[in-house]
Amino acid sequence: METQTVMQQSEQGTPLQSLLATAVAERPNELAIRSQERSVTYAQLDRLVGQVAAGMLALEVETGDRVAWLLPNSLEAVLVTLACYRIGAVAVPLNYRYVSDDVLEICERVDSSLIVFQGDRLHLVKSLLAARPSMPAIAVGLDSFEAPKGVKTFESLLAAGEMTTAATVAETDPALILFTSGSTGHPKGVTHSHASAFLSIDTSRKVFDFTANDVVLVGKPISHAGGLQTQLFPALTVGARVILDMRPEPADAVRTIVTEGVTEYGLLASDLLDFIEYLEANPTELPTLTNCIGSGDAVPADLHHRFRDLFGWEVMEGAGMTEIAGYYAMNPRFGQRKWGSLGLPTPGTEIRVVRADGEDCDVGETGEILLRTPAPILGYWNDETATAELFRGGWLHTGDLGRLDDDGYVWFVGRKKLIIVRRGSNIAPPEVENVLDEYPLVHATVVVGLKDPRDGQVPVACVALLHEQDETTEVQLRAYASEHLAQYKNPVHYLYVDELPRTSTGKYDRHAVQEIVAERFAGVTN
Repeated sequence: METQTVMQQSEQGTPLQSLLATAVAERPNELAIRSQERSVTYAQLDRLVGQVAAGMLALEVETGDRVAWLLPNSLEAVLVTLACYRIGAVAVPLNYRYVSDDVLEICERVDSSLIVFQGDRLHLVKSLLAARPSMPAIAVGLDSFEAPKGVKTFESLLAAGEMTTAATVAETDPALILFTSGSTGHPKGVTHSHASAFLSIDTSRKVFDFTANDVVLVGKPISHAGGLQTQLFPALTVGARVILDMRPEPADAVRTIVTEGVTEYGLLASDLLDFIEYLEANPTELPTLTNCIGSGDAVPADLHHRFRDLFGWEVMEGAGMTEIAGYYAMNPRFGQRKWGSLGLPTPGTEIRVVRADGEDCDVGETGEILLRTPAPILGYWNDETATAELFRGGWLHTGDLGRLDDDGYVWFVGRKKLIIVRRGSNIAPPEVENVLDEYPLVHATVVVGLKDPRDGQVPVACVALLHEQDETTEVQLRAYASEHLAQYKNPVHYLYVDELPRTSTGKYDRHAVQEIVAERFAGVTN
């Protein structure tokens, strides 16, 4: 892995620790965030971050400690993350759709020193609190009489004073762990340093041309890189106004854009379809909106054209991954765009496309996309083997297959991995298969992705049973899956077979299952 580029550290700390500094100095009384009918100015936001940081220190959270949070898009999630950076702790956002097993497993793996969670997720945190009774826990939205023994309210964090000076940390110290599913189904903790986390923020600031005049509607979960690193924080670095929502319904998004004068809206490619369909059925003038980003999966060409017909300008699209916490390629906002391509490499990003033997592909030849950035991640948390596999020969191996054209544009061809991408969320088939295979009536399962016009892909389980199927089998199997898997990972369809197809080497033939599923559910939508 290449040595990280070390940026200059200011009196306020690393660039990541001081990402609010410019806005606080130049626009202290301007609105920073509006969330759930609450609004804070930049001066108020900075003060609240200092108070939460002091509260964490009072709970004996130290530099390098991991702080997990299970929160929706909210002011509290922003405060906890920025407070972690200020004291030199490591923020660990948890997917708000996790089940209790996910929460326990990840917090145990990172050895979290604190968890901050939304009150309505208490049932998901109980097993963690039982396993780690000495770990402090903070609940948002619960009064003191509602909080279980040992759980403090979020307001208690604000009573310990204010931390105004950032802790001294190195640019190469860890700052953020984002969990992403690998092809094995075992979530990997992508560990960002202060340098790599800030680099992704600054790259997004450049490619989206954020300014202090922008009003940014964050419509993607900030527990993921797409919402946190490519929308929320780039907007805050320049003093823009942020409207923080959690994947709003199209009607709500349109209403917000009109009433707030939103200039930039980022959403998942699958949600973009709903947004466009709503506007086609309910024509509404949105004169302030000048930029829109579809991410999480490819935006189909038809959707590009429908968007242009509505707005007269193109939706932005690029390619990114959690391992760089942002985009590695993006079509220019202004200038030549190529329909269907991922665009050009983002500022500072080097891209190669290589054959299986590691040699560079010719122009137009398909190979694996490799990346190199000025500040790479530290690796996967406590997983040296996976880190070594990710970084080979000084380059990050994406697992994406693509090609370069004569102009340097990147074209996506497919994925080497087994990942199913559903509305921007990764689903690892082995994880779903492992759960279903534990059910007493199941002999074996193969899970594959089925194309869906709204979700991009949906998981379908091809199941061989130990006994003959009856009318209650699927009901019971669905209920079992729902108990052990986050909702978005649950198979949409089940297909029962006497025997799963195998390859010549005796392995289950996923390609054959894919063809069976595609034929059986052709034309069926989620």
